[in-house]
Amino acid sequence: MKRASLLIFLANALLWTLQSQLNHYIAPWNLTVFMGGLCVAFASLRLSSRDGTRALLLTGFWFDAATPVPFGLHVFLFLLAHTIISLLRSRIAREETLVGLLVAVIVNLTVMIAISAALLHRNPAPLEMWPRLVADSLISFCAIVLIGPWAFAFQERLLQMSGVSLRRDPRGMV
Repeated sequence: MKRASLLIFLANALLWTLQSQLNHYIAPWNLTVFMGGLCVAFASLRLSSRDGTRALLLTGFWFDAATPVPFGLHVFLFLLAHTIISLLRSRIAREETLVGLLVAVIVNLTVMIAISAALLHRNPAPLEMWPRLVADSLISFCAIVLIGPWAFAFQERLLQMSGVSLRRDPRGMV
């Protein structure tokens, strides 16, 4: 396994730990924060396709192990998002933090809706789930906007300190 994949996985594990602690503190208000999109965004936008796939495979398994969803659901959704972003990243300014935040928010919302749809059959009153999903999406959006720039800078500095250079592909070329 390449060093970049392992380092980004470890940074994502740290982000998951922060997410878990935040969820612990806001649990009395029946709210949940999900920051999976933030984990996907940096790996998909800044790493090579193979390194991003390796990092997100491990990250997806990490998320799957800690949540009550069918095993492999996070892996599938993270890798699907990674594939789509990898196909589109030559057309966007992928080094920009604002673009990374926008990608993270879109992926996060999409993954949250997909997980909710996959678990819809477990809910005895499915229509009562949507207001909570909206509230969780808004709180997750706020968390990503606040924590995202720090997370991107941390991952970039972590790679720089370990001697891994981020490969900068010429934009506009497939």
